[in-house]
Parts: sequence; structure tokens; C-alpha cells
Amino acid sequence: MASEYILVLTERDEGSEEIKGSEIGLEVNLGTSLDDILSAQNPFAWIAHLFSGQEELTEAAVSYDSALLEEALAALKCTDESRMYDSEDASLSAYTASSGFELIEEVYGTRLQEDVFLECVDAAILAFEEELNLAESGCYVDPVYTADSEAAQTMLSTANKYVNTTITYQFGDNTEVLDGSVISQWILVADDLTVSLDEEQETAYISDLANTYDTKWKSRTLVSHSGETVTVPAGGNYGWRVNQDDTLSSLKEYLESGEDYTGEVVWYQTAAQYGEQDYGTTYIEVSISAQHFWYYVDGVVVLESDFVSGDVAKGHDTPKGAYRIAYKARDQVLEGQGYSSPVSYWMPFVDGIGFHDASWRDSFGDSIYLKNGSHGCLNLPTWAAKELYDRIEAGTAVLVY
Repeated sequence: MASEYILVLTERDEGSEEIKGSEIGLEVNLGTSLDDILSAQNPFAWIAHLFSGQEELTEAAVSYDSALLEEALAALKCTDESRMYDSEDASLSAYTASSGFELIEEVYGTRLQEDVFLECVDAAILAFEEELNLAESGCYVDPVYTADSEAAQTMLSTANKYVNTTITYQFGDNTEVLDGSVISQWILVADDLTVSLDEEQETAYISDLANTYDTKWKSRTLVSHSGETVTVPAGGNYGWRVNQDDTLSSLKEYLESGEDYTGEVVWYQTAAQYGEQDYGTTYIEVSISAQHFWYYVDGVVVLESDFVSGDVAKGHDTPKGAYRIAYKARDQVLEGQGYSSPVSYWMPFVDGIGFHDASWRDSFGDSIYLKNGSHGCLNLPTWAAKELYDRIEAGTAVLVY
């Protein structure tokens, strides 16, 4: 048997190869075991056993040349590294709008677990087995997760929950729809098939919304009192500003629950209307060069007056930009380095700068501000300050150019 022995390796993909006992120096050494059995028999008992056989068993010492077996295995196609391909776990298909994600079944590869393979070959040869099925014997590195596994099914349902959620953000007449076509690009699948969303891409999406719809700190155009279009410089505190952290948190909650949402983002700050002219139709136009302001209500000028702005010669220029009236207060004392000024009407809009009466002045407008201006505030005649105070509301846009 040893000289004629052949082990057939049945391989994945319906291939097979052989290992011949004659190629690996296979031997069977019985030693004295058969002589011992023979000598223990009673030759006179043959008649009693003529019609009933008796079987005697002995362990055979089977051996082979390890170096020759190594050469034989190295010559096999199934051990050729260049021919092997890896197993693949069940995975997600590409996303389609009609079907979402689907499962791609696992792939059974031909990469061998070397230790298991050698152990199985050794055991088969020593047992004189005629066939070794490599797949059934666990010689291959098989997929960890099949399409039928709970992990794969959970992966599929979780991914589809995400992409089947639709988030619609409304910005006045504009809408931004976040659906599976975008969310599918955020899907991350870990080695254990757990599904998560790429937070960097989620954050970038919210950041893009903010860049598109934030108007705070941006410049604006304004059709001035004269009909000329002027630019209100960037940098003021008026305008829309998305609360990106809270919007991101709420977005994650919608996606995790699979809950559709239609509505606004979370705002840090809002304005009168959407668009570049976010200040609406009720605002204060302030021209530094003209030293004059115009207060519009519903697009109509209801109040205007000269003023004195920040002293240019002393570097106290009134800041330009779009601001909002922070609040209004009566009978305040405005204090700073080298001055303390009691005022009856106080309407600040940025960093301690605002509109107020200036009873110590007897003239306003013209070029007073160039050498004898304020510390940055807009000094008004008392009558104008009172009327503005009575009409104005906190939050009203102040456009300074």
C-alpha cells in the first residue's frame, strides 16, 4: 500500500492534485508486531477457528521524508501564492436611488491556512486516506461574515435606514435636500460590518450650508437714498449665521432615527429676510461721507438727520459695516478714556458704539468729524435721538458705509 499510495487533494473551484507515497518516501514499519501475534497463536486451534474468523490488530509505524513532502507540496498549484485569491466577506453593493443598497454575497477564496493545511495533509497521509477535501477540512481562509449572517443583515438594514432618510433644509424660497445620493457617500463599514457615517463629511456638509447662507460678516449692496447702489463693507455683526454644532447634532439624530425632516437649520442669529439684502425694508442707512442717516420703515424714510461720527484725526473712525441695534436705554453715562458723557437716549450697535444725543454740540453734519468728531459714536441732535429712540427696535439693521 505504501508504495502505491496516492492522496488526492480536492480543491476549491473543482480542481484536484495528487501526492504520491513514492514521491515522499512513504514507509510502513511493522517491527516485530506481526511475529508477536503469530507466535501467540495456538496452531492446534485452527480447527476451532475454521468457520469463525478472528481478527488481530496492530499499530503500523507510518513515516515519510519531511523534506520530500515539502518539495511535493511546493510543486502544487494550490500552494502557488500567485494563484491564490482572498476570501471576501459579504458587502454592500453600490447605492442606487431605486434600490438603495443590496448585499453582495461573500466570496470563498483559495488562500490556504498554512498550519491547518500541513496538519491535515500529515493526518491524511498517516491514515492512508485516499482523499482530502481542502474546503471541508477547513484548510482555506474562509469569509468571516456571509450574506446570511446577522452582522451582514444588520449592516444592510442600517445602511438603508441612513440613505432612505431625507433632510430638507429651507432657506426662504431656496431648499437644500439631503438624501441618499449624498448620504450614501458618507457610509463607512468597519471590519466587523458595523456601519457608521463619516463625521468629517457630515461636518463639511453643514459647513458648506453655512458658507452659502451665512450673511454675517459679509459685504452687502444697498440702494442708497439717492438711488445709487453702494457697498456696505464686510465685518459687521448683522446677518444670518448657522449654528453649525447644533445643526450637526440634530442632523445626526435624524439620520440615526431614520426620521425625515423639513425645516430650518439651527441658527445662532437671524436677519429680517433671506438673501444678500437680508436687512429687509426696515433699516437705518448711515453715510459717513454725508454725515447723515435715513431711517426706513417698510421701505419709506420716516426719519433723517445729520450727525457727527468718530474723529478721523484722532483715529476714532466709526466702524463701517452692517450692524444691529443691540438694545436701547434711557439716561446713561458713557465713559471711556478721558471722557464721561451723560446722555438721555442710548442705542448701541457695536462694541460700545451707537446712536445717542449730544447736548454739548450746537452743530452737526458737514466736516466736523474730521477733526472734532466723537469717540466713534454717532452724535445726534436731541430731537433726532428722541424720535429715533421712540421708533427704533432692538435688532434693526444699521448699514454704515
